[in-house]
Amino acid sequence: FGLFARVLRDSPDYRYVHSGTVGLELADSIAGDGHKLINVPYDCGFYFSRHPHVAPQVFQNPNAAYLSSGVPNPDSIQSPLNIGLENSRRFRALPVYATLMAYGRAGYASMLRRQILFARGVACYFLRHEAFDLLPTDLRTAAMIAEKTYIIVLFRAKDDALNGELVKRLNASSQIYVSGTSWQGRPACRIAAANWQIDHNHDDRVVRSVVEWVLNDWRREHS
Repeated sequence: FGLFARVLRDSPDYRYVHSGTVGLELADSIAGDGHKLINVPYDCGFYFSRHPHVAPQVFQNPNAAYLSSGVPNPDSIQSPLNIGLENSRRFRALPVYATLMAYGRAGYASMLRRQILFARGVACYFLRHEAFDLLPTDLRTAAMIAEKTYIIVLFRAKDDALNGELVKRLNASSQIYVSGTSWQGRPACRIAAANWQIDHNHDDRVVRSVVEWVLNDWRREHS
């Protein structure tokens, strides 16, 4: 999902994340998911390849006459029957096309800036919190967060017992959703900013209130 940083102009606020996409046009192939910034349903991926003939060589069904898509033309759009594992699927490209047409580059840039602003605000909150560690721990200052944070925030509780239950307790609020992961062999939480509706001021307050509620509830139970 980092490739969408290409929509951001190379300003000081986004120079670091934008640098991760430098030279992308030289890649032999590119693959990505549409469910984050493009905000289409899960199970929607895409790829670009300099070798369009390879996929049909792998996936084309050579024996079923009724699946024939005619004589291949290298300049035409390839039949979906011949470039993937599935012979039938929903029209994944339609919602992608619709959202691309609706927002365009400027719309996605605006959306991504709000997501990054939210993620950086949440990261600063965990950086300053006495009960949590922001990960990776080399993000030691607000300036480093403002330079390097994209749309993912990784954190864990300093109390190992709370940390083991943190994902479950945060998600039980039904106000935010975090995914569980592991960092250096210990459980951690992951917040991904990906929704087109994100309001960094409002959503930042929601995250903070839920985290504080979980922390205070835990302390009451173990006091």
